[in-house]
Amino acid sequence: MKNILLIFFLLLGNLLYAQYTIQLLDKETEKPIAYVHFLYQDQKGSSSLDGKFTIKIQEKAILKISHVNYGKTQIDSQELERALATGILYLNKTFVSLMPATVIARKRNKNTSEIMAVENSDKLSHDAGEFLAQSAMIGGIRKSGSYGFDPVLRGFKYDQISIIMDNGLSATAACPNRMDPPVSQIPMNMVDRVEILKGPYSLRFGNSFGGSIHFKSKPTVFSPSPKAFGRLSGSYESNGNIFRNEALTGTTGKFYSLGIYGAYSKGSDYKDGDGNFIKSEFNRRNIGWNSVLKLSQSQHLKISANNNFAENVDFPALNMDLKEDNTWLISMEHKINFSRSQIASITTSANASFVDHEMDNLRKELNPRMVNATTKAKTKNFALRSEAAFQFTNSTLYTGVDFKSEQAKGTRSRELLMGPKAGNTLLDNVWQDSKISKTSIFGEYHFSLEDLYFVSSARFEYNEAKSRDTASEFINANSSAASNRLNTSLSLGSTYDLSKQIRIGLWLGRAERSGSLTERFINFLPVDVDPYERIGNTDLHPEINYQADLNLTWKSPKSELLISLFSSYINDYISSVIREDLTPRMATAPGVKQYINIDKAIMRGFEINFNQKLTNNFFHRINMAYTFGKNKEINQALPEIPPLDLRYTIGALLMKAKLQIEILFRHTLKQNRIAKDYGETVSPGFSLFDFKASYAISDHVQCKAGIRNIFDKTYYEHLSRSVKGSDNLSIYAPGRTFYATFAFSF
Repeated sequence: MKNILLIFFLLLGNLLYAQYTIQLLDKETEKPIAYVHFLYQDQKGSSSLDGKFTIKIQEKAILKISHVNYGKTQIDSQELERALATGILYLNKTFVSLMPATVIARKRNKNTSEIMAVENSDKLSHDAGEFLAQSAMIGGIRKSGSYGFDPVLRGFKYDQISIIMDNGLSATAACPNRMDPPVSQIPMNMVDRVEILKGPYSLRFGNSFGGSIHFKSKPTVFSPSPKAFGRLSGSYESNGNIFRNEALTGTTGKFYSLGIYGAYSKGSDYKDGDGNFIKSEFNRRNIGWNSVLKLSQSQHLKISANNNFAENVDFPALNMDLKEDNTWLISMEHKINFSRSQIASITTSANASFVDHEMDNLRKELNPRMVNATTKAKTKNFALRSEAAFQFTNSTLYTGVDFKSEQAKGTRSRELLMGPKAGNTLLDNVWQDSKISKTSIFGEYHFSLEDLYFVSSARFEYNEAKSRDTASEFINANSSAASNRLNTSLSLGSTYDLSKQIRIGLWLGRAERSGSLTERFINFLPVDVDPYERIGNTDLHPEINYQADLNLTWKSPKSELLISLFSSYINDYISSVIREDLTPRMATAPGVKQYINIDKAIMRGFEINFNQKLTNNFFHRINMAYTFGKNKEINQALPEIPPLDLRYTIGALLMKAKLQIEILFRHTLKQNRIAKDYGETVSPGFSLFDFKASYAISDHVQCKAGIRNIFDKTYYEHLSRSVKGSDNLSIYAPGRTFYATFAFSF
């Protein structure tokens, strides 16, 4: 009898204090996470190289885990019980959120209010710049009513911000006036999330001088047996008669994932709030292919190709319209993961883009028509990159090398129709077959010291630039046709959890950027805010940005507040000045400006994001941003700085969260801080109201409808360029617009 009782109590003890092994996996890659610190009442330790640790279960105890790349997380007893059933606990990376960053992601949880979300309706966007403009943090330079919006982040623009997709794929604008900015080439129907990294702090994927916008596709998912997937979406907008549709289909298996996607969009002129038609016709389509092959349990190979084609796009703010733009984006990536080693992975990629662009003034209504002008231009962009990731006990290191080459060539033909030279055709070498090559080594180190998390980053870039078909008039205005520079960029940031709800972060960075193809090699062409023709300068010094960011995050179960303050001090800021000794090529240009360095410029500002769940069904959010820019050399505002922008949304989740309704309010202040030497004019403030509703008919069918600019307000954005020949009349935004979207997925 005593033996039976002894066995009974031993079995009971094993049941009450049984040991369980849990494996920690990254939620996206499903790879083991090593060196995760855990605390479970009096039990503590770290996960092994294969992500495993063992604990004895105790009733209602909370599991606390901490990792430099995954932050601090508390797992309650119910969530732990679910993890024990499978033996796996998934974690989401949080190191991006340690930086001054905004993550725009798919809406994974309808009960969570996010700043922005890449939804099915957003995948219909024919221009990623228009999608980004939904945030107060990002403005858009507009030369067309519906196409080619060029993002401005905290006053930084063009090559001052890095635009990439999937760790390195990017394009170079072939149009000197950036009808085809890099962001316009992003296939939004393949985007799963967007990481907006503010400031010169993340240097892994390029020289992030003022920030970077990183578009990422959906992580690859394999299936044990062949499985088909797909999506079909369509939308219509009343103002401008805009039709959009996109589709995706493919199959997955144990060792492969294959997908084909495409989109088509078309629109015509829209009406502003006063009923005036704004030239905004566009026609855009894209088709692409994406494949991922699992070579082994630790290796995969990803190959993708995408073709964007646009034609007959109106650009009322420019001397020409887009006739045709044909772009190819090609990418290949190989990744190998290591287990039981401090080397976590090695990723090697090759990317290329080819842009074939043609624009002309043949569809412009010109009276008198003095010249027929056509410009044909091409750019090529090649990039190679190899990165190794190391996982240590309390730190993670990313280090590697990369190479990027940008090439541009093109010719403008001018058929003279009036004057003594009528009938003659002149040829202008606008790009001079120019090329910039960047060879870099980089590193990013994440480490923690108890409650302090640090991220340090460095990039050393050798920048070579040359012209291979230099025009004689360019040689007369420049001392050489080539320039080489060594650029050094460094950053260090830290975050500290003041409590379970409050986190504070401080970031310091120094970034160096050499001039772009335009700034060094453009040859007598008007490419900026004012009508002056621009000529490049091969003697430009690199811009140097010294920047600091201070972030404060407060979280509670129902609310989240993020406040970001930044200050940027720029040496050798690249601007332009009138060259009285140079004569413009076109009679419509008042003169010629050459790019130069100015000694000092500053930019300061803030962003505020607040999300709150008012009740189980109601939520609201606030998004506000402001930037102050100043040219210290002439004591004048920097050009193209958007005014203070405030967005407020209140919404409800009804019918078991199947129906979501939102009312959106936007207000911008008058922008009277303008750069008069750039021809900027004061823009008035405005207020807008929008409404949208979405309904999930099922897990596979969703529909959405709404009204933009409910009160038919007549307004324009400060960053909208002026219509040519209109005496500084800016491109007015669309008036009241009704829209509807339908999406089906399987």
